[in-house]
Amino acid sequence: MTARLESRTIKLKSIHDAVAPIRSGSEVAIGGSYNRRHPMALVHELIRQQKTDLVLKGWNNGIDYDLLIAAGLVREAHSSYVGMANLGLAKNFRRAYQERRIRYVDHTETTAQERFLAASKGLTFAVSKVPLHTALMEQADYQKTISCPFTGERYVALQAWTPDYALIHASRADEYGNIQFDAVRMMENEPDIFIAKSAKKLIVSVEEIVDTEVIMKSKFQTLLPGFLVESVCLAPLGAHPNSCDARYDFDLKHGEYYQACCATDEGSRQYIEEFVMAPGDWQEYLAKVAIQREGK
Repeated sequence: MTARLESRTIKLKSIHDAVAPIRSGSEVAIGGSYNRRHPMALVHELIRQQKTDLVLKGWNNGIDYDLLIAAGLVREAHSSYVGMANLGLAKNFRRAYQERRIRYVDHTETTAQERFLAASKGLTFAVSKVPLHTALMEQADYQKTISCPFTGERYVALQAWTPDYALIHASRADEYGNIQFDAVRMMENEPDIFIAKSAKKLIVSVEEIVDTEVIMKSKFQTLLPGFLVESVCLAPLGAHPNSCDARYDFDLKHGEYYQACCATDEGSRQYIEEFVMAPGDWQEYLAKVAIQREGK
């Protein structure tokens, strides 16, 4: 048994090394929803490494998209929602879209989820009636009308999303990349698992790394086995300032500070310099946030 475990591929990497292979111009799917469990440690590293010309795909997005857009790294974004939930608008996203610095393609929660789900099953498209008779029908480059071969009913074929990379944040993993989510989660219908399985390569940040024996004792929590994972990174509080289900809440104070900074492009750039570039890595960022909170 020990020999077999030793022959397995270790997937544990630093955040820097996990993100390094992502090329500018890549399609990157980002997990999480609203102001919870976005993989912010990985998002910060995209900015530090200046991965430009990105096409983002997600379900419900917030500061993850907004920060990447503020950094000038995004060419095109897809989602059903980009905002800061109870804190209001995603200001950088809104300015960039209004000024046509990015292309934004709007989807419903259902159609975004179905695109990821189709890809996770190895399909090239999903079938839906949701876009019919709506402005979503204008997205001709991503969907086509089709007829049911049995009834002749009209449907829409939605192009499956197969991003180059998916970035998600989870609860824990072992060094072989077996990814677990806590049994107590805020949402059971979210598509993070579909997002993960849709991509060509999957990078996961986790709150903790545990022994494989611990993973084996709670196998029902392993929703992404190691063979699907390209890299796993240790990132405690890796969703900050977002919440992480039962582990920690949204950091309202820091979220409000971020929103105040983002009133202007210059303020957004100053935030990125202060909290992303200057710290150098995720642990230094968390230390910076702690100093800010203590008012030092």
